[in-house]
Amino acid sequence: MHLEGQFTVAAPQADVYRFLTEPAKVGRHLPDVTDVVIADADHFTVTARVGVSHIKGTMVVKLEIRDRQPPVSTTLVGKGSGLGSVVDMVTSFTLEPASGSEGTGLPRPTTVGWRADVTISGRLAAFGPQGLLDRIARKNVDAFVDGIHAGLRAETRA
Repeated sequence: MHLEGQFTVAAPQADVYRFLTEPAKVGRHLPDVTDVVIADADHFTVTARVGVSHIKGTMVVKLEIRDRQPPVSTTLVGKGSGLGSVVDMVTSFTLEPASGSEGTGLPRPTTVGWRADVTISGRLAAFGPQGLLDRIARKNVDAFVDGIHAGLRAETRA
């Protein structure tokens, strides 16, 4: 499954990059995550609640931050298992300053472009042909983007 899109965040590019490449921050804002275990600055494991139709439970996903190009791009690679399924994902982020706040005295917002390739095998793969996985994936992307916005807002208030 291939997904891609972009969104704009009201935060400077360096702050957004730092947020996306710090496991403790990005892990807390992944949808339905119940636990984050950080191994080092590039490796972390999340446990997430997963529910597709009548299949519900948890999935453990090992994630690695790769290809760091501060403050322009990075890649998040993951492999998860649970519910009789395996999920492989590669998500890349590209950041660039957005236009619109020049001369206002406010920090320049950042446009985040993202691309995700996800492969699902096992029990959950049966829901792919009906489009259910695509809808769930898009809902989770929206939740993750909302989490990024909320996390960055909380940082600017702190």
